[in-house]
Amino acid sequence: MAERRFFKALSPVHDTEEQLRHHILWLMMIRVVLFTLLIAITAVLQAQGQNVILPPLSVTLAFLSVVFIYSIGSVALLQNKSHRIRRFGLIQLLSDTIFAAVLVFGTGCSQSIFTSVFIFPIIAGGLILYRIGGLIPAAAATILFGIVLTCEYLGFLPPFYAETNYIPLKNSLSITNIFAVYGVTFFTMALLSGMLAGRLRSTEEELSKTSLQFDRLSRLYKQIFDDISTGIITIDGENTITSYNFAAERISGFPADKIIGQSFDTFFSGIVLTEKEKEKEKGRQVADLKREDGNMIRVGYSFARLNLPTDTLLDEPECSNCKVITMQDISQVEKMEQQVRDAEKMAAIGELSAAIAHDFRNPLAAISGSAQLLAMDMADQSKADSTNQSLNDIILRESNRMAETITDFLQFARPTAITPEWFDLVRMVEETVSQLTCKNSRHQGCNIVVEIPDQLYCWADRQQLQTIVSHLLANSCMASSQTLHPVVIKAREDKQQGQNVLCIQVVDQGPGIAEEIREHIFTPFYSTWGDSTGLGLSIVKQLLEHHDGEITILDRRESTGCVVEICLPLPSSP
Repeated sequence: MAERRFFKALSPVHDTEEQLRHHILWLMMIRVVLFTLLIAITAVLQAQGQNVILPPLSVTLAFLSVVFIYSIGSVALLQNKSHRIRRFGLIQLLSDTIFAAVLVFGTGCSQSIFTSVFIFPIIAGGLILYRIGGLIPAAAATILFGIVLTCEYLGFLPPFYAETNYIPLKNSLSITNIFAVYGVTFFTMALLSGMLAGRLRSTEEELSKTSLQFDRLSRLYKQIFDDISTGIITIDGENTITSYNFAAERISGFPADKIIGQSFDTFFSGIVLTEKEKEKEKGRQVADLKREDGNMIRVGYSFARLNLPTDTLLDEPECSNCKVITMQDISQVEKMEQQVRDAEKMAAIGELSAAIAHDFRNPLAAISGSAQLLAMDMADQSKADSTNQSLNDIILRESNRMAETITDFLQFARPTAITPEWFDLVRMVEETVSQLTCKNSRHQGCNIVVEIPDQLYCWADRQQLQTIVSHLLANSCMASSQTLHPVVIKAREDKQQGQNVLCIQVVDQGPGIAEEIREHIFTPFYSTWGDSTGLGLSIVKQLLEHHDGEITILDRRESTGCVVEICLPLPSSP
């Protein structure tokens, strides 16, 4: 049992017997080559007159024959897998130390040029059988080298030494010094080879663990990549498709073997993969995709860069511009979204109808009452002129109010498509101000100041932009009705995120918009004014969305009031 534990300690459990068998086979091959090569080189040097000691040819050939025969027999035994491979390996290492001792004894003992051959089985043992496998050959080499030096000191030397220039070493201190130096060297080499083997073993273990984890991650990635319902496509820097999962195949209809290696634009020309487009599209990016069967579907997609490191040793292509694209078929989703929007609009129309019915009651009552008074005053001609004029003003004002309400209702319920054109902004604003402050208008007393530079052109639907400006000015007029300050409208050209825009500001000195109600002011039918339907800002926001524009409520920390700013994108100049 103790012997079994001893030989089990010669090799780590991580090395299989097949691996040890392979290492030992290489050890025996190196042994044959090493001894043959060393003796051949020494024979050449001796033939050229160098002062080296080498046994007679017959002895040398006999030694090499023993090495060859022993190695061949060991290889034959190695094929028998019933042998304990660790014990067999240790026997081979000890055999190498014996061969090295015989070679040293026959080539000059302490003066032999082959003493360093002892290091070969020591290093091999440390690398193959680890620390114990190096220490045992080191101890054997030290003992055998000590026996060789003792034979030299006592004069037990081969007879052919007398025919060479060999001078025996008789100084005991010199022999002891040589023994000590080589003994320490042998054990040092054993320890170093054992440490190196330990480092290699731990490195192999970590590499094995890393490789196992990589395999697991690779399988996990492959399973996720193939089973996820989102289509995933990767492309290289030349827009060539490099991977393509099952979901992308199902969405597009193109099989993977037909699409991988082809240009992305060939099959997905509607998908734009530019950073500018990505910044412009703040919401979901959508595109029309033509499937292999010819049907058109709507897909939502996104993409990101793959900044993968490149390996020049593997001649990998540059991947700084590689991208991964994800896509989903949103045809049904958009249909459901449209249905939801239609349902919301129908609900809004229902509320609007009720609001209109309520809002029409008061104007109609005023019109009816005014008509009754007109009939009663027909008999009194002295009062007819002045009274009729006042009543007529009431009728006209309330009629205009009803017309405005109906117009707002129709514009919110059935918005028309935009027809953009270039037009003079100043002229359009002045016409809007004139209509808003005309006689019989609700805002006829409002003071509106236009501060827009001449020759400033706008690209938009003129009628819809006039509606937007009219609603903004009407709100500011109502907010400024209790002040003496005018409502100011300004405009300027600006650049936002590389895009030319036209910004229009409406400034008033009214009470402003409280922070807690700002998120509700664009909601239909929400109003802080008692005689308003609450559709003005809702219509403004709806029309601006059709123009890809934006509306912002700016803070005014230096005073009260409100600044509403709208920005419209501009193409190239007219």
